[in-house]
Amino acid sequence: MPNQDNQHNANNNPNNLKLNQSADVTIPNYKSCDSIEITVKPVNKLTIKQYTGMGKKERVQIDIVVNYCKGCELCVAFCPEEVLVMNKETAEVINISRCTKCNICEYLCPDFSISVE
Repeated sequence: MPNQDNQHNANNNPNNLKLNQSADVTIPNYKSCDSIEITVKPVNKLTIKQYTGMGKKERVQIDIVVNYCKGCELCVAFCPEEVLVMNKETAEVINISRCTKCNICEYLCPDFSISVE
């Protein structure tokens, strides 16, 4: 007999997001970008969006601290490969496969809300 708590949790998760024990949420890949994985991590009352995938030369991980991003658009304006876009008030990765890990977005962010590894 299925546990009612598990059944209740499944009903509250209509997008079938994968939840693991550390409260990370893996969001299904965007249709506009193949091979990108997005994980939302709540860490010390901060929300960190972690984008991972294959860049132009090697594997790339871009972390955006949503709480710190004020939407100044510097990272979007100066990215030479157009990897980032603004989604309402925060930056988001739309094409990680074009990332060269130049770190311009990270260096220019006045709020230290973006990191590239």
